[in-house]
Amino acid sequence: MEQLNNNILSQFGKGKKTTLKVGGRAVIYQRVSSKEQEDGFSPETQLERCHEWANRHQYEVVKCFDGEHESAKSDANRRRFNAMLKYVMDKRNKIDAVIVYSTSRFSRTGTKSFSIVDELMEKGIPVFSATSSYDARTADGRMMQGVELLMAEHDNSVKAQAVRDSGAKALRNGRWVNDTPMGYDMKTTRAHQTITVTAEGELIRKAFQMKADENLTNEEVGKRMKAMGLDLDKRRWSKIFHNIFYAGYFSHPYLEGEVIKGTQEPLVSLEDFLKINNIVLQAHSRGYETKTDKEYAPLIGTIKCPHCGHNLTASLSTKMRKKFGKEVGYYVCSHKGCKCNAATKKVNGAFTEWMDSVSLPEAHTELLTAYLKDVFPILNKRNQDEVAAIRTNLAKKENDIERIEYNLATAPNAKALETCTRMLEKAEAERDEIKQELAERDKSILNLNDFIEYGLGIKDNMLKLWQIAKLGDKHRLQNLIFPDGIVWDKENEDIEPISKNEFLFLFDTNSMSCKDKEKGQTLKNEDLSALAPPRGLEPRTP
Repeated sequence: MEQLNNNILSQFGKGKKTTLKVGGRAVIYQRVSSKEQEDGFSPETQLERCHEWANRHQYEVVKCFDGEHESAKSDANRRRFNAMLKYVMDKRNKIDAVIVYSTSRFSRTGTKSFSIVDELMEKGIPVFSATSSYDARTADGRMMQGVELLMAEHDNSVKAQAVRDSGAKALRNGRWVNDTPMGYDMKTTRAHQTITVTAEGELIRKAFQMKADENLTNEEVGKRMKAMGLDLDKRRWSKIFHNIFYAGYFSHPYLEGEVIKGTQEPLVSLEDFLKINNIVLQAHSRGYETKTDKEYAPLIGTIKCPHCGHNLTASLSTKMRKKFGKEVGYYVCSHKGCKCNAATKKVNGAFTEWMDSVSLPEAHTELLTAYLKDVFPILNKRNQDEVAAIRTNLAKKENDIERIEYNLATAPNAKALETCTRMLEKAEAERDEIKQELAERDKSILNLNDFIEYGLGIKDNMLKLWQIAKLGDKHRLQNLIFPDGIVWDKENEDIEPISKNEFLFLFDTNSMSCKDKEKGQTLKNEDLSALAPPRGLEPRTP
């Protein structure tokens, strides 16, 4: 009767007795993070131990996910690992277990991997370690599995820190630890490392030079460099122009934000690198002023706050835009506690009045002529080198066209004929682009007499030169005329130069004092490049 009552009453019971399933269908996941680790955790050893464990516990191995070199420090980026998860969670495959050589082979992400293991368990798919003695389905087993996952994460962190520390030490000792950027070739032995500039590097050097000197856009640089044989899109050029490795410095995650002097030959000076990236190095160690590429505020980098001496920046008034629909700009001081501001239209107008007064005294015509003769070979050689590179690339393209034409004439079938025709059309279009660029660049091969005539012609029209110049050239001209900058006198609504290059203003003596020269109030040969005629235009006299 009691037995009968128990059978009848059991239908009202809740829950069910837990029993551990024996055997079933399983997959094996095998991971070897690098070829070097194969010596300790060879694929064959892992698979053999996993198959032995499966046979011993009556599991049928239906699929193996092996043969991939994957790092376990980020589960999201493991292609083979995620393919395994997708497979076992598909109900159609009826998987009962995942077998790994050891828990560390499954994941090294510590607590992040707990959710993966829990999700598999909820679906009735435990993760078994072939080298562990616990049952991952029991409470004690799951605790041991969690400890092993945490230990794997800790071990991974220790190894990663060791790699970072040794990498930082190598960098500080002048040894680069990654592949070098485009334009460099690196040969490394246990004792020595040499980094040399390649032919591509010499072209990149030219790109930096034209970017710094002419304030070109990345598209314009790409067009010119394509004509010389280096075809990169604007995104690649942007990455190159932002990579301080080209300026001779090391920047690497191992250095944790620090930038140190490298051992490689720089392709661009640090000054030009900063200028290209819209960073102007301040005088008197006042730090850096960024974002100088605002057309409505050309005096950024030259105009300073009359109160604190820091460079002014500029912004557009949100209030004026919302209220009147107008774009009104202001020069403003962003230094803490300083509220200096002035309308860009008013300040720019006062500056143009100053520029209208800038001219070279007739007494210095002979001296300017001598300077122009000095700078002419520098400018002209640069132009000639670029034109020579374009001619070399054009010759290569002509050879390519001849080869394609021969293949077209001897095409064995219609498909080959179609391919050769398409290649020929593309090559001829590229050749025409190179010819067009060559025609434009040929104009920049200067004649000495025309160059001097142009330089003397603009000596009395510096305002016009400033007005027609590109933004980058405006900055150079401003720094040439006002080497220490200018300030805005709000009370008188006028600008006041902190100093001025007396060479460009009328004064009594014909020579400058040593004191003035120490202040930088001299006209250097490289500064005179601002007086050169715009590239691609015939020299002219305004």
